Amino acid sequence: MYHRIALRYGLISLLAASAVACAVSPAPTPTATATPRVHTQPATVTAAPSRVPTTTASPIPATSTRRATLTHPTVTVAAAATTGLTGSPTPAPTTVAPATPEPVTPTGSPTLTVAPTGTPQPDQPLARPAGLLRAYETTLTLQTYGYEAAFQSTTPDDPIYPYPRMDAARVGPPAPRSYQALVLENDYVIVTVLPQLGGRIYRWIDKATGRHLLYENPVVKPTQWGYRGWWLAAGGIEWAFPVEEHGLNEWRPWAYTVAQTARGIVITVSDTEDRTGVTVGVAISLDAEHSYLTIAPWAKNATGTPQSYQLWLNAMITLGDNRVGARTRVILPTDQVIVHSTGDGALPGPWQPLAWPIYGGRDLSRYGTWSNYLGFFVPHVSEGFVALYDEDADQGIVRTFNPGWPAGTKIFGPATLPPSLWTDDGSSYIELWSGATATFADYATLQPGASVGWTERWYPAQGIGSVRSANAVAVLSLSEVGGTVEVGTAVTAPTTGELTLYVGGAASTSWSLALLPGQAFRSFWNRPAGTEEPLGLRLRSTAGEYLIQTGAVP
Repeated sequence: MYHRIALRYGLISLLAASAVACAVSPAPTPTATATPRVHTQPATVTAAPSRVPTTTASPIPATSTRRATLTHPTVTVAAAATTGLTGSPTPAPTTVAPATPEPVTPTGSPTLTVAPTGTPQPDQPLARPAGLLRAYETTLTLQTYGYEAAFQSTTPDDPIYPYPRMDAARVGPPAPRSYQALVLENDYVIVTVLPQLGGRIYRWIDKATGRHLLYENPVVKPTQWGYRGWWLAAGGIEWAFPVEEHGLNEWRPWAYTVAQTARGIVITVSDTEDRTGVTVGVAISLDAEHSYLTIAPWAKNATGTPQSYQLWLNAMITLGDNRVGARTRVILPTDQVIVHSTGDGALPGPWQPLAWPIYGGRDLSRYGTWSNYLGFFVPHVSEGFVALYDEDADQGIVRTFNPGWPAGTKIFGPATLPPSLWTDDGSSYIELWSGATATFADYATLQPGASVGWTERWYPAQGIGSVRSANAVAVLSLSEVGGTVEVGTAVTAPTTGELTLYVGGAASTSWSLALLPGQAFRSFWNRPAGTEEPLGLRLRSTAGEYLIQTGAVP
């Protein structure tokens, strides 16, 4: 197969060889010679009031199947609360020929009714939420460039055939365009899917803070990046198949189903890719009890021949005001990454290893230290999570998965590139990718009748300062500056238990907790002078189950 690694800038052709909750395994326990005295400052449990506006909407029926077009079919609604989600169902996709996008008359958007969340104290009984879970349909109106007028047909000798090329000089000016939007909502998050823009998740709101966690480009604008030589930088989380970069079919309408199950509500988006004939899809699930969003990409080869492929999801993330702050942290449990592309001459070139996070005296985990664009793969993620955290906004997102599968994790940040390349308002983003292959240089083969897929859980975290470790149950923060130790935790479902700080492998102090998703526990401990024993942190449920731990714990 012809491998074309289309690097975003320079389009250099190169060849190179190169998950669900993380199970908590005990860390090594250093020998303790003494247990220091405990010096604590008061702990806090915070729950930010909701800042999501109040509105109404049309429900979607409990089971609904549609092919997205740029007209708006009537869709069925309304879903009741259900029990917690334990897996990610994959409803059978609907295979329909893709529609050609056409501008439509904008319609109004509904508002959302959100009840504020209370703030129980750590030693009080846990008050469980009512269990809101619903799905509904609305529309979003976005300024959209007239990119269809610039399409150019391709011939079978073109590597992207049968997809169109684009003549950038023929792209029309932006105009309002209305897009069908499918919304999932529970007590903790609101998620909006746009079937007409490749079935992408366009919007993800943390109801505890009101922040929008994904980049929402206010204009749908074609760039000259990607495998086809053009890509719609619409934002959100997109699905890239069957080639590297942004794939071939992420720009067009996808079919969708909406189903209510005993485990929650599932929106499944899917498309039969023209070149391979493989059906690719994503099950997007929400339940009533958890703050996490379950994302399960999959592909099924119903053809009679093996098909070469890559399958990636690309999340464009911004944690405050649709811009990436200089104090945003990229948190990766690894010590080395592989450069894909960069404009920073002080860093190694494409396909070279790069020490992480410190290189040449720079802490590259802090986005403000990037002096030019940088993209890299993370071949060895030692734990089943990655995270981004904006220290100024005190807001983060966590992605959890089975360690080792999916195989690929990638980060890209435009840093100092001019935002006019992808938007008209100066907004910015960081990309977090997850894929079935380790890098863009690696292709896999899907045999006739075979399927491939995986499950990830994504959730917001706020009020804990940063992220040290995470799984699908909880996230921990643990840091020390000048002898002051800061600890924090947040959970994805209502949880009662005990958080214990260990010093030199011995329990030093504990806090009884009763937390809801969207709340944060945070406290401080002053290390006695002259002590240097390593730290550890563990969250245990009231039933005695170890939920998550990090550092030196027994």
